Amino acid sequence: MEEYDVVVVGGGPAGCMAAKYAAKEGASTLILEEDAEIGEPVQCAGLISKRAIEESEIKNSKSFISCELKGAILHSRSYELRIESPSPDKRAFAIRRSVFDKELAKEAQKEGADIILRSKVESVKKRGKETKLTIMAATANTNANGEKEIVATVVIGADGVKSGVAKMAGLKVAKNFLNCVQIEGEYEIDEAFVEIFVGKTIAPGFFAWVIPIAENIARIGLCIDKRFSSLSNPVPFLKRILSEHPVIAKRYKGSTSNFNAGRIPIPVGAGVGLRGKMRMQKQKTVKIDDGVGVLLVGDAAAQVKPITGGGVYYGMKCGKIAGEIAAEACLEGDMEVLKEYEKRWLKEIGKEIAFGLKIHRLRCIISDEDLDTICHVLSQGDMMQLITNRGDMDYPSFVFRELLKNPSIIKLMAKNIIRYLYAK
Repeated sequence: MEEYDVVVVGGGPAGCMAAKYAAKEGASTLILEEDAEIGEPVQCAGLISKRAIEESEIKNSKSFISCELKGAILHSRSYELRIESPSPDKRAFAIRRSVFDKELAKEAQKEGADIILRSKVESVKKRGKETKLTIMAATANTNANGEKEIVATVVIGADGVKSGVAKMAGLKVAKNFLNCVQIEGEYEIDEAFVEIFVGKTIAPGFFAWVIPIAENIARIGLCIDKRFSSLSNPVPFLKRILSEHPVIAKRYKGSTSNFNAGRIPIPVGAGVGLRGKMRMQKQKTVKIDDGVGVLLVGDAAAQVKPITGGGVYYGMKCGKIAGEIAAEACLEGDMEVLKEYEKRWLKEIGKEIAFGLKIHRLRCIISDEDLDTICHVLSQGDMMQLITNRGDMDYPSFVFRELLKNPSIIKLMAKNIIRYLYAK
């Protein structure tokens, strides 16, 4: 039996950052990763901001950057909107997620965290009045019963959308999910711009994307919200755009590699607090039980951007908070400290997620004609200036709040208000 202050289940960006900061604060820390390698299999579009790269604290960013992107092109049914980044500080980057995750894991190890691979956590539970959680994991080094026994004071669940830790702790932060699929293939690339494609026949409830990663190689993928789709499987939608979409089919050269699929959690919801301010409904990402505690972070805690689906930046940011708080609780012997985790991460990104959920709900119910209206409004001089100067892929709410003040968008919303209120 091995004993740690903090055990992190999951070796993705959120988990590695949590482990790094727990170890950095002086707590004995272990990462348990189910797969044979950190970063594999990849289940991510691999698009992050410069701010996210800085948040990672990885010094050699060249090791994982595939392509620096100059901006984005938004395609609706009738419009094509080109948005250029005004400066390198505003640019996004296509990254090799497997390399990125491995670098984060190395940083955690440098701070003193241990890692055990091929470790599937079977149970997390408290035994009687013991002040430790017992973690049973199937690993390469097991006991006679085929399991390895590890004990910890705090367990951090960073094990993704299907979080076993969340289920074992009785925590649930997402009821619905986006179903996503992506390939890499030969694609005619004119410039290093991300392309976004919207429309109900393209990707109902979300969007499709093309992300350049090398000369004439791109990631092509999409997500759907199955609650607003005739199909729950995104693959037929991907096949359709590859063969029929007037832009994608023309430039896609037919080769396919690195197929991957995954899910993105949709947080439980948003509410309106005092003074009409939007806030997240009370989350349940912390559980305290008589001297031990469980925290959730990253996709396990649905810490994602509902507008874009991105979770790497939020996961790392919240991972730092989780690691610091978990270490403090262990070293002080006071599990009540863990309550600060939820307060801190909600203060950091709660309002952004709450607003993003409103936008996602609107996106799911409006028509392709409405999407054309939005693209037309965005293309107007004042809005383009605003997007160029104030647009932020990590905190997109500012631009969308300004968009909602436009008379054409107010009219659009009024037309859809009944559908919006009664959408699932």
